[in-house]
Amino acid sequence: MRLAVRSTLFDRRHAATPAGGEKPPAGEAGASSESWYAELQGGGPDVNPDLTGSAKFPIFEEMALTDPTIKSLLAFQSLPVRSAVWSLEPRVDDEPAALAIRDAVAWNFGLEGELGEMDLSWGASIGRTIVSALKCGPAIEEIVWDTDGREWRDADGDAHELWPIAQLAPRPARSIGLVRRERGRVVEITQTWPGTKPIPAEKVSYVVFDPDETGRWEGSSMIRPAWAAWRAKKALQIAAGIGWDRFASGIPVVYHPDNPDAETRAKRIGEQIRQHERARVNFPTSGPSQGGNRPDSEWFLELINGSGTLADPVPLLRYFTEQETEAGLAHFSRLGTTESGSRAVGEVQIDPFYLAVQAVASEVARERERQVFRQFVTVNFGQEAAEVFTPRLVVSRVQARNVEVVSRALAFLAPMGFTLTIDDENDLREMLGLGRIAEAADAAGIPREAMIAAMREAGLDAATLAAIMEGLPDGMGVARNRVPEGAGLLEAA
Repeated sequence: MRLAVRSTLFDRRHAATPAGGEKPPAGEAGASSESWYAELQGGGPDVNPDLTGSAKFPIFEEMALTDPTIKSLLAFQSLPVRSAVWSLEPRVDDEPAALAIRDAVAWNFGLEGELGEMDLSWGASIGRTIVSALKCGPAIEEIVWDTDGREWRDADGDAHELWPIAQLAPRPARSIGLVRRERGRVVEITQTWPGTKPIPAEKVSYVVFDPDETGRWEGSSMIRPAWAAWRAKKALQIAAGIGWDRFASGIPVVYHPDNPDAETRAKRIGEQIRQHERARVNFPTSGPSQGGNRPDSEWFLELINGSGTLADPVPLLRYFTEQETEAGLAHFSRLGTTESGSRAVGEVQIDPFYLAVQAVASEVARERERQVFRQFVTVNFGQEAAEVFTPRLVVSRVQARNVEVVSRALAFLAPMGFTLTIDDENDLREMLGLGRIAEAADAAGIPREAMIAAMREAGLDAATLAAIMEGLPDGMGVARNRVPEGAGLLEAA
């Protein structure tokens, strides 16, 4: 494999670039947050003391594990990114070294159809990172290298020994004690758990969701605004459960003789009535009834039922659930469960949601390039190659496509002369679950290059072929060539 490092710094077009001025002042004079407080608390302050420092991370994890709405909120944000199309592009087009490095990165991380050398697939790995960042604020992972080199073959079949990245091991936010920065960049991360060592910058993959104005290392969790609704919802569910248990079953009242032994037996009877659906008591009468409902006995059991006074918790639970979904711009998902709303309203509300998802996906893609891909290229191909040839990670098709909406759009654009290229048509067929259309040369089993060469030997250049097509009668059933200039079969060659 030929590794030719080419930099635009030596391009003659930059020869007349003016020289810079004086060296700027170094260091920082101010501060964006109280670093001593963050170091002491394991995180920055919050307006709520319960969510200050590292105390908030176990609460966020409880929210995600116990509340179905919070769980679905995280899934709404992460699943479109996992199911999106992730592709690698060479940093420098038509450069053999850039293409080879792109292929090596794809081989390690399972992109461009490769199986990958990591413990998780690309979709699972990127999904875990996004869920962690949305849930807690930061997604901190340690780059773990394989202990042995692996053989990799480039497009020419040449073998190379590479050191693959085996895992992006998560480092939970609740375990982080200190994130040390220099000139705004993370240089070291320490954990509070015993037996751990400081993680240097070259082994860190660090993504922060919604970094706030204080510049704290943990940023701001997406589900932080849903905390108040979650806490009220949790308290209401507990209170409703206690209420149904108490009032639907009734409250047992046991009348007993006035002595310690009878009091102990009465308490045991009351507990059995409350704890067991088959519990029963039997009080034999000692004489004729004295009137009323109470028998002539020293013992008597009465069940007081208060179910008529139990408030319905459903309206409040529905309200708190709606408040939780608004924290993630997913309130459109509640349409159909509320008293108002329509599909048209949902289509309007879903646009900002997918804009937010696309922004998160693009940010994660950028950090994967800067922190992970660049480290892989540096170790295996050198620092110069990493600066010039680290491939671009592109994410597309984040938004789910509605067949009905796309069909209406095509019907509207067709009378205006809008046509589909073969790539566009293949995308639509894929969306409908149909097979892809092979190009004419591939379908016939003829190599594309051989067909182009034969047409040129016969004198069929682009202009001649276009003239022949235009001269055909309208009833021939042959569509006119509407491919833009420069994109046809002969022009592409």
